[in-house]
Amino acid sequence: MIAKEVKRRIKKIRMIRKSIIFIISIIVSMTIIFQFFDRLNKCNGEAYKKVEVLTSNNKEINEKIEEDISTVENSGYIRLEDDINADDVSDILPKTMYKWNFYREDNRKIAYLTFDDGPSKHSTDKILDILKKNNIKATFFVLGSSIENNNNSSEILKRIAKEGHAIGSHGYSHNYSKLYPNRIVDVKAVIEDFQKNDMLLKEVLGKDFSTRLIRLPGGHSSWKGTEALDNVLNEMGIWQVDWNALNGDAEGIDFPKDVLLENLKETVGDKDIAIILMHDTDNKKGTVEYLQSAIDYLKSQGFEFRTLK
Repeated sequence: MIAKEVKRRIKKIRMIRKSIIFIISIIVSMTIIFQFFDRLNKCNGEAYKKVEVLTSNNKEINEKIEEDISTVENSGYIRLEDDINADDVSDILPKTMYKWNFYREDNRKIAYLTFDDGPSKHSTDKILDILKKNNIKATFFVLGSSIENNNNSSEILKRIAKEGHAIGSHGYSHNYSKLYPNRIVDVKAVIEDFQKNDMLLKEVLGKDFSTRLIRLPGGHSSWKGTEALDNVLNEMGIWQVDWNALNGDAEGIDFPKDVLLENLKETVGDKDIAIILMHDTDNKKGTVEYLQSAIDYLKSQGFEFRTLK
């Protein structure tokens, strides 16, 4: 009897011990589990915070990008339909340049001041200062290689746009041998040259910037085989703008202002419409020096000043 009672107690003790061990194991396991989930929650919380920060940062970045794009896309450049100082090139050229008829029936006299080959490091800003002082808008046929070679070209182009001037393209290279081998227009080379300049202009003035105006380096009438190019430009809705008056600064010599003014007077003559060729490069200092006297003369002859878009 005693032996059985001892065995029974030992068995009971073992069962209690196992129960205790089991309970302890459960407690330890639960503790580990709770700690795991607590850490997981903390990690998730940190992760969520990081996501929120990234989301917030991305939102700020996106807003900044949108702001930049908006600023660049608008860039102050006025569309034709909103520009009180601009005339529609598709209306003006067929009536004037294409018919060589530079006389108006309404007795108005219009001068279109145009500048090629800029933006330059010094002259373009000086010309813009003179135009601003006289409240006159002009048309700038900008050159891609000049844009690339001028560290301040972006600021100058944006100034041209914001101050209400018109912007046309003069192509990228101004390389006659490339564009007109044997003095014959290479249509593919010309189109690619102007498209390269268009990309540079969009990088500065925004992807929505566009211009319908081009001016061929050397002018349209200087080259053979322009008919094929004209057909392509017509399909693209692009207008090639020559000139019917000039100051002579296209010559290799930097003429003094008096000579430039006499050239202007002679070539404007008695025309009612004057599309005037000039250059805003730094090696044409005479143009900067003569510009105010040219404006004064044109005003004295009854001209008003407009742009082409």
